[in-house]
Amino acid sequence: MTHTTDQKPLFSSLREYVFITLQNTPQEDTKKCTVQNFINRFLYILIIANVIAMIIQTIHSFQPYKEYFRIFENISLVIFSIEYLLRLWTYPFHKKYKNLVSFILSPVMVFDALVILPHIINLFIPNILDLRILRILRIFRIFRLYKYSNTINKIIDITVRHKHVLLSAFSFIMMGVFTSATLIYFAEKDAQPELFSSIPQAIYWAVITISTVGYGDFTPVTDIGKCITICTTILGVAIYALPTSILGAAFYAELMSKESYKINALQKENDHLQYLLKDSKREMKILRDMIKKDRENNRETQKNIKRKFLHFFFKK
Repeated sequence: MTHTTDQKPLFSSLREYVFITLQNTPQEDTKKCTVQNFINRFLYILIIANVIAMIIQTIHSFQPYKEYFRIFENISLVIFSIEYLLRLWTYPFHKKYKNLVSFILSPVMVFDALVILPHIINLFIPNILDLRILRILRIFRIFRLYKYSNTINKIIDITVRHKHVLLSAFSFIMMGVFTSATLIYFAEKDAQPELFSSIPQAIYWAVITISTVGYGDFTPVTDIGKCITICTTILGVAIYALPTSILGAAFYAELMSKESYKINALQKENDHLQYLLKDSKREMKILRDMIKKDRENNRETQKNIKRKFLHFFFKK
């Protein structure tokens, strides 16, 4: 006789548990949520610590501690490598990826690979990669932060959702840059041929002016050039306000929608509790009526028994 059970195999359960633990999504299970928060916060702090260590290493006074930085980096690479392998192991639970190749080529995994693989290659095959390349690739560690920050994820989602509007705003900015660069080129090419020798060179001036930075290395001297500069600066303030207002309004709407969802959920829960309270009061009333009726029936029964007993007694 064979016994069938619905229990999952240990291997599948462990794989699913690792997948849930590595995700930056809230869980209903308190134990899973605690472990998940600990791992996410630990990796978040480790990434920040690696970025800070990379910055401090460039300070000359910290050169005597070079060996400690190297040990810390190797320990971090081991931890990042384990996390990367665990994510590869749990890829079947990522529903949006069709196969392992599409999962490996996802932006998150590509950033992780750029951080880990060059150092592993250099470890097994020394001097095959330029040391400067390895130092430059360290900066990709900071891009891993968005996996552990819901706020950064919201900003990315909002940007992707409004990409068409943002592209239109960017196109408007580029139109302003090219128009200003062309006008300033024809206004200043005779007065300053060494600075405004071509439209591409004037584009540098236009970008700096529209962004209201104004380094001062390109300064118009003609009256027409100065008028163009004034108009370009004013235009720059208006142009750069477009994407800022779009993202700001979208982010505010996202926050308000989340708050509205929470308020609606609390309202529904309150209505449900009120319904349960009314229902319990109705049931209590019915129960009291039943108890009262039972008591009356018991009294009537006791009277009948007493009457029969007296009748039987006096009859004798």
